[in-house]
Amino acid sequence: MKQIIIIGAGASGLAAATRLIQNGLSATSITVLEAQNRIGGRVHTITNEGNPLEIGAQWVHGQQGNVVFEMAESACELNTDIQTLESSGFAENVVFGFEDYKLNKEQIHQLMQMIHALEEVSKNEMSGWNKSLGEYFEEKFKELILRKDSFSEFDRSTALAFLDWYHIMENVIDGSDNWKETCGSGHLHYKECLGDPLVTWKRGYSSLFKILMKSQDDDKQLPLSDRIFLNKAVKRIDWDNEAKSDKRIQVTCEDGSIYLAEFVLVTSSLGFLKSNMHSLFIPSLPPYKKRAIQGLGFGTVDKIFLKFEKPWWTPDWGGISFLRRRSKDTDTHWSHHLLGFYTVRLHPNILIAWITGKAAREVESLPENEILKVCSDILRKYIGADFPFTEPVGLILSRWHSNPFTLGSYSYRSMESKEMNVWATDLAQPVYDSGGFPRLFFAGEATHDYFYSTVHGAVETGWREADRIAKYCIGFRNANL
Repeated sequence: MKQIIIIGAGASGLAAATRLIQNGLSATSITVLEAQNRIGGRVHTITNEGNPLEIGAQWVHGQQGNVVFEMAESACELNTDIQTLESSGFAENVVFGFEDYKLNKEQIHQLMQMIHALEEVSKNEMSGWNKSLGEYFEEKFKELILRKDSFSEFDRSTALAFLDWYHIMENVIDGSDNWKETCGSGHLHYKECLGDPLVTWKRGYSSLFKILMKSQDDDKQLPLSDRIFLNKAVKRIDWDNEAKSDKRIQVTCEDGSIYLAEFVLVTSSLGFLKSNMHSLFIPSLPPYKKRAIQGLGFGTVDKIFLKFEKPWWTPDWGGISFLRRRSKDTDTHWSHHLLGFYTVRLHPNILIAWITGKAAREVESLPENEILKVCSDILRKYIGADFPFTEPVGLILSRWHSNPFTLGSYSYRSMESKEMNVWATDLAQPVYDSGGFPRLFFAGEATHDYFYSTVHGAVETGWREADRIAKYCIGFRNANL
């Protein structure tokens, strides 16, 4: 019986493990090694005062053609009563403002119209665009605001401040440090699933794993629980042993334990692979694979949750997006990269902020009391006299870059991807040993051609590689692997 080791018990790893069983393989042939003390990877739901709070993945990202939506809907696990685009910064009940001035609804409407018009035009124009996403939007936006008839409700400095806010918003969506690092034409590779993009899970995103671990035929639990090993950080993968009598791959963990298998499926984050590929794989990966790992983009997006004794805002208030006036001496403090603070569904005394890139990595290195003070000070300034502001009493920070097993949040198509001409297909290709047999397989959101950065993309790639491995197991059942 051929043995399969899956590295990582996130969405793609567990999707692959369950799919292998559904393809007819025995659970005893599968070993899942997870470095952390929990399953889920970048899906991490915690409980706060009895309700789920998402530290990682939050939204289902559309409905049609979305396997995660289909699973959640079948299990009646979706929230269907959401009235606003919660925590996104785009809801109608979200205020846009400077420290001393709030935009009115007509101003916000005109600015949004400008952005949406550019987004629609970009779908046709950017396919032939050789520069970055940021250069595209900056050039086109400035063309618009230089036309006197393009707006009537605000001045040029307000428009540029909104563009800067939209820049941060795009970085949150893409995962890049700066939108000038995001490939303009590569940005179009991503496909949106039609339907509500911000549907959420009723009992938290981690409910996905309970669904995955059940049989599709009789709803019984699949026999995988004793095949998943936590706290098993993989140190080394000896994958080409063709010249040895035992040709199996040897996987060595940090605790000294060793596992043997004919096939290994790597579902580690792209951030982890970037940092560890040279020491992890023995022998070294083929050049095309290393180039793919190097060239594809992977960034950090963090959440900052502020907890208050009780809400000082009204129930109809959705949050505030921070606008900042440009100056010659631009402040580079990390707080200038906060998108804003927004309300969180089911958590009436919590506000969430998003922060990305270098600023996010800096925040992760700071003491929590310092983060709390800075966030409190800036929020108080922006709130002004609108509400009777009170100090926050606690903070939760996601820290995805500091996690040595993720080293970031999700992938994007970078300018380096374009320059090196490397894409998800290159990362997804199996690696063959010197005897011509496939040994290493790769799954995870970064290996998806068009659903990268999403959980449904991760699940689909786990299924893709499980189907591929199952075929090899059947095809090589009698081979001398």
